[in-house]
Amino acid sequence: MDVIDLKSREVFSHEGRGVAALVEEPYLKIRQIGLDPGKEVPVHTADAPVTLQVVRGEGLFSAGKESVRMGPGKLLRIPEGASMGIRNESAKPLVFLVIKTPLAAGPARDSALVGKPGTFVNLIDFAPLKPGKEESFQEWFHHSNEILAKHPGFVSRTLLGPIEGGSRYAAVVEHESKETFMDMQLSDDREELFRQAEPLVLGPSTPHFYETLLSYRRSGEK
Repeated sequence: MDVIDLKSREVFSHEGRGVAALVEEPYLKIRQIGLDPGKEVPVHTADAPVTLQVVRGEGLFSAGKESVRMGPGKLLRIPEGASMGIRNESAKPLVFLVIKTPLAAGPARDSALVGKPGTFVNLIDFAPLKPGKEESFQEWFHHSNEILAKHPGFVSRTLLGPIEGGSRYAAVVEHESKETFMDMQLSDDREELFRQAEPLVLGPSTPHFYETLLSYRRSGEK
C-alpha cells in the first residue's frame, strides 16, 4: 500500500507554478500542479485521456472550445487529442491533479515519423553571451542536459553554436509531447538550471515552439 500525502507534495516556485510527479506507470501517470494567482498552464493537446481534479482553490479549465470554472469536489474528463489549458484567475493558490491513463499501443501504422519519437520541438534563441563566458556556457549546457534528460518524455537537447563571427547560441529541444515538455518546463530542475545561466548571458532567452510534421534521413544514418 502506498499513501501519498498531497499537501506535502505541493510545489510552488518563485515563478508561481510547479509540478510534482506522484505516480509514473505505463498506463497511469498522476501529477500535482500548483499555480499561484494569475499563472497558467498554456493550451496544449492531450496525448492521452486525462482526468483533472482540484485539490484546493479554484481555476478556469478549458477543453476544446468549452471552459468551466472548477473547485474541489468535481472531476473534468478530457479525451485524447483535445486541446486543454488551465488558468488561476482567483486570488488564492490553485492545486490540482492531472491523471493520465495512456492507452495501450495499437497496431503499427504507417507514419512519416517512424523511428522519430520527438514530435514537440522547442527552439531556444539564447541572448548573446557575456565576454569570456563561452566555455562556462557550454559546461552549463552539458550539465543541464544530464539533469533534464531524466524527465519523462525527453528525446534530445542539442546546442547550436555561432559561425562566421556570430555571437549567439541556440538550442533544439525535442520531447515526446507538449505535455511532457511543459512538465519539464515547470519543474524546479529547469528553474534552478536557468537561474545558474543568468550570470553567463546578457538577457533572457527567446523560445519558439514547433511540431514535427515530416522528417527524412539518408538510409543507414542514425
